[in-house]
Amino acid sequence: MITGARIALITVVLVLIGVNTVTAQNDRAVVDVEVSGNRISTTSLILGVSSIAKGSPLTPTIIQNTIRRLYGLGIFSDVHLEAEEISGGLKVYIIVKELPKLTGLEFTGNKKIKSKNLKEEIGLGVGGYISPFLIHKTAQTVRDAYAKKGYFQAEVSSELTYNSDSTEASLKYKITENSKVKVERVVLTGNVRVKANDLIKKMRNRKRGFLKSSNFAQDKYQEDLDKVIGEYHKKGYVDAFLISDSTVIDSATNRMTVYLDVYEGPKYYFGETKFVGAEVHSEETLTRTLKYKQGGTFNTEKYNESVYEIYTAYQDIGHLHIRVLDEKKTRADSLIDITYTITEGLPSHINLVRIIGNTKTKEKVIRREMPVRPGQVFNRSLLIRSIREVMALNFFANVEPVPIDLPNGDVDIEFKVEEKQTGQVSAGAGYNSQDKLVGSFGMGIPNFRGNGQNLSFNTDFGKRRNSFSISFTEPWFFGRPTLFGADLFILNRRWFDDYTEARQGGSIRFGRRLRWPDNYFRAYASYRLERNRFHDYDEGFETRNSASTNHLFRWTEIEEYVDDAGDTTLQIVHKSKDSLFVGEPLPGTIVAYNEEWHTASKLSLTIARDSRNLPEFATKGSQISYTFENTGGLFGGFWEYQRHRFSAAKFIPIIGNIALAARVQYGAIRAASNDPRDNRILVSDRFNPGGTAFDGTIRGYDDGSLTPDSLVTGADTIFYYFDNPDSLVVGTDEPDSILTSQPFKSRVRGKYMLVFNAELQIPISEQQIYGLLFLDAGNSWLHADDIRPFSDLYKGVGVGFRILVPGIGTIGFDFAYPLDDPPSGEEKGWKPHFQIGTTFK
Repeated sequence: MITGARIALITVVLVLIGVNTVTAQNDRAVVDVEVSGNRISTTSLILGVSSIAKGSPLTPTIIQNTIRRLYGLGIFSDVHLEAEEISGGLKVYIIVKELPKLTGLEFTGNKKIKSKNLKEEIGLGVGGYISPFLIHKTAQTVRDAYAKKGYFQAEVSSELTYNSDSTEASLKYKITENSKVKVERVVLTGNVRVKANDLIKKMRNRKRGFLKSSNFAQDKYQEDLDKVIGEYHKKGYVDAFLISDSTVIDSATNRMTVYLDVYEGPKYYFGETKFVGAEVHSEETLTRTLKYKQGGTFNTEKYNESVYEIYTAYQDIGHLHIRVLDEKKTRADSLIDITYTITEGLPSHINLVRIIGNTKTKEKVIRREMPVRPGQVFNRSLLIRSIREVMALNFFANVEPVPIDLPNGDVDIEFKVEEKQTGQVSAGAGYNSQDKLVGSFGMGIPNFRGNGQNLSFNTDFGKRRNSFSISFTEPWFFGRPTLFGADLFILNRRWFDDYTEARQGGSIRFGRRLRWPDNYFRAYASYRLERNRFHDYDEGFETRNSASTNHLFRWTEIEEYVDDAGDTTLQIVHKSKDSLFVGEPLPGTIVAYNEEWHTASKLSLTIARDSRNLPEFATKGSQISYTFENTGGLFGGFWEYQRHRFSAAKFIPIIGNIALAARVQYGAIRAASNDPRDNRILVSDRFNPGGTAFDGTIRGYDDGSLTPDSLVTGADTIFYYFDNPDSLVVGTDEPDSILTSQPFKSRVRGKYMLVFNAELQIPISEQQIYGLLFLDAGNSWLHADDIRPFSDLYKGVGVGFRILVPGIGTIGFDFAYPLDDPPSGEEKGWKPHFQIGTTFK
């Protein structure tokens, strides 16, 4: 109970400050403490936080500390103390008023930033206490969030709605976003010898072109300031610095002007370079690592790169603890002489190599790919190569090496790997003009049982295409770097309405990693045995591809004619009869194989070099391969020819992870010397590029449509008879006239092929989604003399994108426009293409 004797302790504080009463007050002890006004916070919490203790004297310091600490809890809007003198001392009353609890948080008017993101930004949680200070602070946080996105004129107001007893409240932020602030101009002062535009164009926040945004980006502003000074330092103005920067916004137009004032200073050049303390590497060797030349403009970027290269040169031979102290001295006002003082230290050895993060892939699969081994002298190049080899497995999303220093100067290396989903299951249906509706199902396991083996099978089923294939590859046969693989396949395919192709067979493959000319080389050999058959010819197709004879009979007869009146007259009647006799198949046509099974026995040899940094969407490196195939000859079989294929691809980094990929492919087939008509060349091994065909990708045209025309020797013969066929003996009686038709052209597959591809690969989401700009060119020919690499190529351009889908792999969609008239005669126009995998496989 509060009585009239109770006094507010602010008065007590003032009294206690008085000199004459201090001693008397200190003699009074606190005998009781009472808490009131608290609804949710407990009395024990308030007493525990306060500095007032029973039996202790009440001083101004204790009173001030108690009030300060209770306010510091952040749950009270008001705290005050009162005291009452009772028997034995003082009774203290702590009276509090709690802040309301937040029951709801809402944003209105926000379109550019989601409410979810704003809640994360301000960090207010429902159920906590809310105060005017917090409301003001979080409103400013919302304004800052909009400013980061360029909305400097965003307006934020708050509205607090209480419940009936003011113990709870909901908070609403009303936002008026307004438009983004655009940079109208950048004003640079202080520059003397460097043009302002040469510096301003390095900035993100500047007035940009029609296709680029001029919106102000707060998060890029400091980076822009650094770029301006960094550009000065690259141009030799080492002393340059930013004196001041400011921004002014015209609220009427929402346009910003950026003001920069710089100190330029003199221009410097590289002087002499000396190395002190270098014993393991000669001065000549270290000089070759430098990225600058004496007398050149002093470039801070080149200078820093040179220091890095010096460290790299020593790390490549194990000197991890090298120290390089650089001393720069100015000579003749503009020359900077550099002395590198090197403490080489001792080479570090690799103690242990640990692998962590592999949940599926067995450790031996990873370890056998890495050239880094325990006991070796540390070598930075081998470390980088280890990352590349493990990534080339295509089992991991990321590989990160972490060297761990040991007390004796050696290192442990810990490889942190992040596995990605490698199993691929596909099922679906597709439609094209050739195969019509085709269903498909396939499964690929590139890391079978975690052993690095590859197991896959695929099946297609439809009215015109049915196939099944299974493949297995062991990259380390019997624990050695020797590849072994085996394949089986069955195919039945109806080609348009003309004929059916049947193929059955299998192959075995071997491969070996080479150390010469360098360890990027691989050699492969395979043997393939299959039998094939062309059958079920369409009647029209068989006729068109056979030497046929047509006997045409034209004669007249006199016949009696009885009219309606019953009168009989004689009339001359013209009569005709045609007889078609299909003869021998024309040379070089499929019909000539008489629907028989024929065997193809093929040996292939391949030499390849692959230095790409990534198995898909590489940004640097190259890929070269040459394959020689010999079918028949000493290996037997009906088919007999030789096939050559060469491919070379280069991957060039452009900006960041944007890369240009370029490739050229050449193929040639040579028939056996005893086969001048190419009758023993298997049709499916000829070249038919176009679209996204396996032989050669030339987008903008139908799949497999870019094949040459061939003159087929042989022609149809027409025999004319001007008599009744009943009075003649065909083959004995001479015809009255003979007409031989002109040889006709038939589209066949080529014996020579040349294809060029170029793609600009733009990562939209790294290792997930890529955009493409591409140019394709190519063709196929029957004769080497017909090849015109600069004038007789079909060209196509377009755009596309690739998506890496877990469980399926990489799928691609392209839209291409042909730059030349399609051989089918159709009009030029945009053509869509779909493919599994990338163009540069």
